[in-house]
Formats: sequence, C-alpha cells, structure tokens
Amino acid sequence: MQYTETEFETLYTECFPPSMKLAMSLLHEEDEARDVVHEVFLRLWESDTKVNNPTAYIIRSVRNTSINRIRSLQTRDKVRQKLMLEPPPEDYDLEQRNEDVVTAVCKLLTAREQEIVEKIYTEGKSYKETAALLGVSVSAVNKNIVAALKKLRMHFKTGKS
Repeated sequence: MQYTETEFETLYTECFPPSMKLAMSLLHEEDEARDVVHEVFLRLWESDTKVNNPTAYIIRSVRNTSINRIRSLQTRDKVRQKLMLEPPPEDYDLEQRNEDVVTAVCKLLTAREQEIVEKIYTEGKSYKETAALLGVSVSAVNKNIVAALKKLRMHFKTGKS
C-alpha cells in the first residue's frame, strides 16, 4: 500500500464516477460495473507500487477488467448453450445434490475402498495413519486408493463403472 488513506480517498472520490460510467457503458449492468470498479480500486490499494498517473491507470484497468468480465460471461454462456444447461431453479439444493452424487459414487466402490477414501480424503489421514487404524499395510491402502480412483475416473469419464 503506497497511498495514504487521504490520498486514496481523494483518488476514489475523483475517479469513481467516470470509472462507473465507463464500466456501465461496457457491461450494461450496475452490479457488474460496481464490482469491476471496486475490484480495480482494491487492487490499487493493495498494490506495492505507487502509480505515476493513477487516474489513467484506473480508467485503463476498469476498461480491461470490464472486457475480461464480458469475455468470461460470454464463455460461460457459450458453454451453457453447448451443454444446453439451464440455470438451476431458485429452490435448487446444492448440498443435497452433492450428497446424492457422493452416495451414487460410493456405490461404485467396495466397502473397504469407501472406508479408505473417507479416512484419507474426508478425515485428512495419511496412508500410514489409515493403515494403522484399519490394521492393514500401507501398500494395501495405496492399492485400494488406486483402485477407487481408477473406478471414479472411469465413471466420470465414460459414465460407466
């Protein structure tokens, strides 16, 4: 942070209106425009260097960030159209969906593979700790993880187990 609070406040007061106007002209959405402008000011505040011409820097950054945001939104829309995905309904329960996916995926694995995957990936245990808890060798834990991940990759790649 190279600007004092007073300098930055003055800069913000001077540059916010034209920055918002530019972002609005590019994005046509007030919330998106405000996000872009705030993102630029935040980057400037957190920056380690003091910019020679901060007004020009802010305007250029708002322009570039807006263009990047447009590209991102266009890409997202293209992917959605290609996959013919519709946005989820407002009452969509993402946590329930995740639980359903985990339950379905677990059916692909043996009980031992499920137990080992849970210990390592959910509980954060090491292979050695998992082996000790289950009374098996580290090699057995490794083989089960390899087998489980192979099944999961195959399922998500082809939709088959």
